[in-house]
Amino acid sequence: MVYQNRGLEDWLKLDNAAKIYPAASPKRSPALFRIYAIMQEPVKLWIFKQALQRIMQRCPYYQVELKRGFFWFYLQRHSKIPEINLLEDIVLNKSIANPQNADLLQVNIKSSTIALDFSHIITDGSGGFRFLISLLAEYLRLSGVDIRHTEILLDPDSRPDPEEYEDPHLKSFQKHSLSPQKMTPAFHLYGHPHRTEKPRLITGQLPIEKVLRLTRNKGISITEYLVSLYIYCLVQIYHETIRWKKSRRSVIRLEVPVNMRKFSFPRVMRNFSLFISPEINLKLGRYSLPEIISIVHHSMQMQINDKELNRQISRNVGAELNPLIRFLPLFCKNLYLSGLYSKLGENPYSGVLSNLGRIELPPEMVEYIKLFNVIVYPNHVMKKSCSVISYQQEMLITFASIIESRELERLFFTQLVADGIPVFIREV
Repeated sequence: MVYQNRGLEDWLKLDNAAKIYPAASPKRSPALFRIYAIMQEPVKLWIFKQALQRIMQRCPYYQVELKRGFFWFYLQRHSKIPEINLLEDIVLNKSIANPQNADLLQVNIKSSTIALDFSHIITDGSGGFRFLISLLAEYLRLSGVDIRHTEILLDPDSRPDPEEYEDPHLKSFQKHSLSPQKMTPAFHLYGHPHRTEKPRLITGQLPIEKVLRLTRNKGISITEYLVSLYIYCLVQIYHETIRWKKSRRSVIRLEVPVNMRKFSFPRVMRNFSLFISPEINLKLGRYSLPEIISIVHHSMQMQINDKELNRQISRNVGAELNPLIRFLPLFCKNLYLSGLYSKLGENPYSGVLSNLGRIELPPEMVEYIKLFNVIVYPNHVMKKSCSVISYQQEMLITFASIIESRELERLFFTQLVADGIPVFIREV
């Protein structure tokens, strides 16, 4: 294959959000997610290979492998196209958990299912989904379907826009901005580890219109409602837990990613998500669901603000540019970043809920794609992750768990039904 430079250098710096992931333990905190689509018909492999090659060459910032430098890890470009693997299980495994020994993007197919496994070192959920739907559009074009080019789809015959691969955190950095307030450690779920290395999945399928009707009547967004429900379920588990195991941690706080492309640099294909952190403190007493909804609603409204979110960029980029850290040898940085990841990315949170929103496609693509879903691999501290995605008339809510207990999922979906929303459960 001819190596195509496409205007990029032969290597790339890790973006600011990605720098912390190689230092984290790949076994305890794998920074992985899977996005997949189920087509209406079985995938034609020979056509899909052509589509994959064209889209990969359009996205050379994903044709990379992680390399170790003296001061920092970096991404070395190559010309390889990912091998297409047989999808053995819809459950995401740890095959790319160690980014130094594996590809950062893996492609899996079985029958009508196309699943892409991403390391967070190269992108986040929004970047991964834009890549996937561009790949599907090219596959359909090569299959004879007339798919028009739109803003959301990457044109395989065009050159990458520099905005796609430049670090948006550095470009957004404001030198004298305030850092975010420090967060105390949060309550974490207890439970026996699952007997296999793969997370257990439970997916709830909901009619989106009924969810919208409920949230509009309450004057809140879908994400605010789901976050409130998650916290409410954790509150019930907390009160049950402290009967047999004392916990000095009374704060229940969720990590909720925010797609920063809504504020600036909409074409970014690397990491550009920050986090808001709605919370309650149970030292103040018991909370009802309506109370939690009110707190979460106002908290999220205050935090989803570009000025507030840029405080995280100020802290993260400021640390990267600090000469004392910048010129530390990599092995020293790894120790520092590992501790920082535990302090800022794990201990402060009781759980994570990521809502990728509604997938919008050109009308000519819709009839060929039955379903989209996303799975986020949970880490050893929070033990569960919750991902949400909507397509056509359905919403999918998927919990991934590395512990045996499914009490959280039971409480969550039971409350949805109690609120008048029918849920169809699929369990893996």
